[in-house]
Amino acid sequence: MLASYASAALICAASLLVGRALLSLAGQPRWTWLEPAIGFAALIAAAGLPARGPGHATTSALVLVLLIVAAAVVVTIFPPRAPDARRGAGEGERDVLLWGLLVAIAAGVILSIPFAISGRWGLLGVGLNNDLGLHLAWAEWLRSGFGPAPETGYPLGPHALADTAAAVPGVGLGQAFVGEIIAIGILTALTALAALPGLGPARRILGAVLVAVSYLAASYYVQGAFKETAEALFVLAVALALRNPMPIPRGTVARIGYALPWLAIAGGVFFAYSFAGLAWPIAVVALWSLTVPAVRRALAPRSLIRFLLRPLTLVCLVVVAGVAVLTVVGPFGFGTGFNRVAGSNTYGPVSPVEALGVWWAADYRLDAPGAAALPWLAAAIGGAAVAAGAIWWVRRRDLAVPIAFAACAVLYFASLPFTGDYSRAKALMIAAPLAMLVAVRPLLAEFTRRAAWTALAIAFVGGAAYSSFIVLRDGPVGPPGHGTELQSFLPFLHGKPVLYAGQDRYAAYELLGADTHVPLVEFPDPTISPNPEKPFDTGDAYSPIDFDSFTRGTLDRFPYVITGRAAWNSQAPPSFRRIAATPSFILWERVGEAPKSRRVLLEGTNAGGVAGCDAPEIRILLSSHGRAAIFPPTVFGAKTNWSAGDVLRTGESTAQTLGLPAGRWRLSLQYFSPFGLTLAAPGFHHSLEPALDGQRPNTISLANDGQFWPAGEIDSDGGRVRFTVAAADPSTLQRLSGYDGSAHVGNLVAVRAGGERTVPLSAACDRWIDWYEALEIP
Repeated sequence: MLASYASAALICAASLLVGRALLSLAGQPRWTWLEPAIGFAALIAAAGLPARGPGHATTSALVLVLLIVAAAVVVTIFPPRAPDARRGAGEGERDVLLWGLLVAIAAGVILSIPFAISGRWGLLGVGLNNDLGLHLAWAEWLRSGFGPAPETGYPLGPHALADTAAAVPGVGLGQAFVGEIIAIGILTALTALAALPGLGPARRILGAVLVAVSYLAASYYVQGAFKETAEALFVLAVALALRNPMPIPRGTVARIGYALPWLAIAGGVFFAYSFAGLAWPIAVVALWSLTVPAVRRALAPRSLIRFLLRPLTLVCLVVVAGVAVLTVVGPFGFGTGFNRVAGSNTYGPVSPVEALGVWWAADYRLDAPGAAALPWLAAAIGGAAVAAGAIWWVRRRDLAVPIAFAACAVLYFASLPFTGDYSRAKALMIAAPLAMLVAVRPLLAEFTRRAAWTALAIAFVGGAAYSSFIVLRDGPVGPPGHGTELQSFLPFLHGKPVLYAGQDRYAAYELLGADTHVPLVEFPDPTISPNPEKPFDTGDAYSPIDFDSFTRGTLDRFPYVITGRAAWNSQAPPSFRRIAATPSFILWERVGEAPKSRRVLLEGTNAGGVAGCDAPEIRILLSSHGRAAIFPPTVFGAKTNWSAGDVLRTGESTAQTLGLPAGRWRLSLQYFSPFGLTLAAPGFHHSLEPALDGQRPNTISLANDGQFWPAGEIDSDGGRVRFTVAAADPSTLQRLSGYDGSAHVGNLVAVRAGGERTVPLSAACDRWIDWYEALEIP
């Protein structure tokens, strides 16, 4: 965990240094609180630009080092002066350092709530939104060339920056990425200080932290997101830069220096969020410019035509058009991929009210009756605070912040006919810090001065703080889980291709150093093809994956395959031999070609299919010549049979009864849990470690129950056996905070100990068939 904080501290320090250097070159000798965002944007741009070129992450790291060294030289030559009180700061140099440290520490403490509640360090968002697993795999590809290649044109600035931080001794890639996500929150809080002068220490720190962890910002943070939070930081910086814009200097060199911070912001937006992210700063600047009399005069028809016909203007328009084309095609073009990504991971509409900062639900994606407590009251409090705040800003002719929020609102409403719920939620998140700033700055300034403002401030700040708290409190932090066992296979796999037969998006991260390929539905790997008789996505759910999930060509393509070790799993083809194992996984080495005639029934989300003889097509199949591999006697305990339901919170339990004939039975269970579970029966007790493993429970949108995991072996005397799954008791901190995390339990399958048998097809009636070979296929 300390490595993540060290990574965050390094990124924040580098951002402040580079931001100060760029503003010095722009003609701003005094310290401002724009440095954090401008410097971070420059780091993202400097890392992202060379990431797809020769050397990938190595080249990016070299460019970043050169940028930081150059920034140090500039700051040494042009040391910053104390802020100018007339520009809204009013601190001396010591005050700047003190404010920065206090706000950074406060933001860091708040952002640490998920780790404190869970009692462990881990990757953020595991089991909630597993995109970070794919980003870690792409970051590994940048630095080693192994694993899945990034989507064509996908912005890789954050990935390359994480790779550079991970080059520091003692900092792993996952720790570096989490540190970068934490750093974005801290830098947002520091940037917000630019709009909070004149407040007392407690109010100023509170305001800065609320802007950084507004409800949607906290929601995206706990799911391990970084593109949207970085974009929100850059848009906030643009708005605050427009509050007191520096005059445009004369002279070409001076104007180039003046443009550097703006170019850094544009580069950061492009290499963190792609070309679509430029819409927000452009909209903010365009709408704000209408408040400038000279701009309004220039927009008069005659003046505008004369301006557009100038040779320099025409050249600039051609250059801008060329850059626009390159954002859609070419090495940085993300047009096609953006459309596909924008439609993924959709869970339904997200209420626009959530952008106002008050929404009492731990999961922002649930906008349905019962999903949020008192939604109309939350809407009333948030709407009143933002409306009153906007009036307060306008009366003081401080228009940049409310105009920036209005620009975000315009983009959101303009996008409604053309985008899906996923993209709309992103747009709301980008606007959320600005909405919080619009509301909280006036409320904190007017607190205790007037009764109405005081009452609204208490309701809004209390509601917003609680909204963000429940998100952070219940934010999932990935436990070590089964995936950590994969690292024991690395001596066999280092530098070699391996197919991971599972849904875990973090498998490539656990196998850093191997060329790991994982079947992902959203980002298909071109080297992996699903078996049409057992696809990864069944239409209702994502199927548990085993050998039968892949085509023969896919299996022949990989020298190694990793499968789960649960008893309820398909048998390995004879072309693979077992070379290593852990309690949860088996590593197989290919020693020949996959059999051409091996087929499976339509298994859906099971390891086999029941050859129900009442079905005409099954009767035809079983009457043909051939053979089938059948599972030993199998007893299936359905997810729907758990007595207290399939969702458990800390301290709860659920049970179901299976009829087990006498003998030894191997148990397999589907489960997702951020805390430990136990599976127990008379004379039997088996501990199940906390495990989310990057699987997609899809408890919101799909019926997937995840992979099957080994759950122990039980000796039955014959008869009905009652199995109980119990969740661990909450920790003291979980109990005091009202922690509401939950475990999801799926199907329980008991398979009689002993291997599969191969029998004639005619003998497979009403049996669980793993695979079969037949001369005639119905």
